[in-house]
Amino acid sequence: MISISKRARSVAAGAALLLVAGPVLASCGTSESKVTVAQTLPTAWSRSAKKDVNELAATIRGSDVKACKPVVFLAPGALAAPYERYGWNIAPLAVANCDAFSNTFEIATFASEKDRDAFVTERSESICRRAAAVDAPIPPFQWAIGTTSGSNWSVQGDTRSGVDRVAKRLGGESSTFKCPKNERLGWGKAGVASVRAIAAAIIQGEVKCDGFALMERDSFLSGRAGAKTPTALGACLSTDDKALFVAGFDKGSMTKDDFVGEILGDKTVCAAPSQAIIGPDWVAIVPAPLAPVVATATGGTLGATCGA
Repeated sequence: MISISKRARSVAAGAALLLVAGPVLASCGTSESKVTVAQTLPTAWSRSAKKDVNELAATIRGSDVKACKPVVFLAPGALAAPYERYGWNIAPLAVANCDAFSNTFEIATFASEKDRDAFVTERSESICRRAAAVDAPIPPFQWAIGTTSGSNWSVQGDTRSGVDRVAKRLGGESSTFKCPKNERLGWGKAGVASVRAIAAAIIQGEVKCDGFALMERDSFLSGRAGAKTPTALGACLSTDDKALFVAGFDKGSMTKDDFVGEILGDKTVCAAPSQAIIGPDWVAIVPAPLAPVVATATGGTLGATCGA
């Protein structure tokens, strides 16, 4: 059985990781120490890895003397932030950009074809989930990858025609990855509509709610298989970069009282005064000084509090 406090930390930390300013809240409610890929990226790409990328760029260039030139290598340290934000697990051996065929191409090499394929999949799928979380449509991902043994490279471009030309020159294949339509990250349609409507009402009430994003339902259920959940859950950054949560409920979901107990049982959330705002089928947990304004903006009623 998971204790109330541990479950609360799970909810608070999981929702916080989706926010645009993730590093601010990444440690919210958890004391676990885990070495991430972002922390183990090299300080510089190896000479042999850079040579491989330059050779790929030269092949893309072919007889087009201005194509894919110059080749600009990305500093490994510059990758740390997106790796942390999206939870990527596969690190390339080297990454560089160049322009050709009216595209900006990102060329990457890997230790194995397996790593390359995992990188392409996790990058595409994780960004699609992030876009769905913040309700932001994005264009399809365009990829070219090697198909012969030992061709452990990928090239991401802007257009299908561009990656088609790259694939032809490098002897690989091209593909398009489209984000799933109507992706709701495991939540019900009505629940998602409800929490987004409440978040919009909060913002219209001139309350700070930056980067509102849905949490993935699977993340909420981590460590609590079979448990009931809200119908949807999202969070944003409010005053003093404190988390503001909005959750939806119905007759078959987790109860509002249980949810409020979990969030207000989190020591990090309650390090500063926080208060629940209760609606007919939703709950918001907000910094306490904002609670009266949020209640007026949403039509909710003031509920339980925590913190000094």
